[in-house]
Amino acid sequence: MEKANIGMNAGHVWRRLNGQGLVSVPELARKLRLSDSDTTLAVGWLAREDKIHIERRNGILYVKLK
Repeated sequence: MEKANIGMNAGHVWRRLNGQGLVSVPELARKLRLSDSDTTLAVGWLAREDKIHIERRNGILYVKLK
């Protein structure tokens, strides 16, 4: 996957999370119709930019905007 696509998906993730609370990564992937790996890459991009909060509950990653 190209870096530009990861950045574009990060934008989709950010817009989806805007105004929402904690959302699981699998749920986010379903809502955005992205693969789990593409969603995880986008979440990593946002984490690197320090724009999201990440929690693990029972082995599932949850994210929300900071």
